[in-house]
Amino acid sequence: VRSDNACAEALLKKIGFTPITNEAKAFGATRTSFLGSSGIKSTAEDESLFLSLLYSGQILSQQSSRDTLINALKRNIYRQGVPAGMPGAAVANKVGFLDGLFHDAAIVYSPTGTYVLTVLTEGSSWANIAELTRQLEMLRKS
Repeated sequence: VRSDNACAEALLKKIGFTPITNEAKAFGATRTSFLGSSGIKSTAEDESLFLSLLYSGQILSQQSSRDTLINALKRNIYRQGVPAGMPGAAVANKVGFLDGLFHDAAIVYSPTGTYVLTVLTEGSSWANIAELTRQLEMLRKS
């Protein structure tokens, strides 16, 4: 819900960098790694894949566990990116921001249908991510 780095770092230390990297690769996130000197790396494609598999129940198949995670994402306190571009629609999103990076990966429960949207930026802004979301939704409506 608060999307803080301390929680993610504690989880990585408890489970291990290698097992989490291997789990990501096992479900197809082949360009995601928690190993190496350059830190955590991922792609919009891998993050979208994770959210798509989560939404469809192909990972975290126990409904109550999946609902817990998705509901936590819906209550994320950082709502200035994708959720701001979809006023009135439910959005389950995970943000990342640090040193000029602004990222937002989301399951969007749009009136035009549910979809996944992942935006990774450097030197951009939440307002730009929200505007991109608005424009994409307008294109979906036309």
